[in-house]
Amino acid sequence: MHTFMGYHRTHCYCPECAPNCQYIPGYLLPIDLPRLAAFHGVELDLSFDWQHQNTYFHQFILQNLLASPGALVLKNGKPCRIRTIVPARNDGWCKFFDGKLCTIHPVAPFGCAFFDAHQDPHLSSALSAAGLMIIARLWEDDPDSIYCQIWNELHRKGLRAPSPEQCRQRMKNTA
Repeated sequence: MHTFMGYHRTHCYCPECAPNCQYIPGYLLPIDLPRLAAFHGVELDLSFDWQHQNTYFHQFILQNLLASPGALVLKNGKPCRIRTIVPARNDGWCKFFDGKLCTIHPVAPFGCAFFDAHQDPHLSSALSAAGLMIIARLWEDDPDSIYCQIWNELHRKGLRAPSPEQCRQRMKNTA
């Protein structure tokens, strides 16, 4: 995905953008799953559910992704979360960040590819909200989708990311 809502993905590799990779790796949209898997030589068949995916895909998911409690939003005036899938961590850092560069930059997930430290915060918020709406609708309209099945499997196996609030707090405490 090189464009989203008419915006082009970022290609920034600067040190100012690295803290996001170090503390709060971006979330995946459903469209990110087959691209990320293919980049690693693993096939995802979107016509199959989790149980019928191949073993390599299961291994790839379980080794590289986490279930995040997701963004905290208000729905009908009450706080709720939009559960998301995020990259796994190595010592808190995104598994795909080598300390200087993203090793999956060409297929970086939506939550990474469309955000950088130089963007207008209003644009970042609007893009993030639009991405989260896609995921929220998926949970409401198709909870049996492969995205939701993967999140549930990761969560069931205890492969969970800290909340975005915890990640931001950690980033703030070390800055």
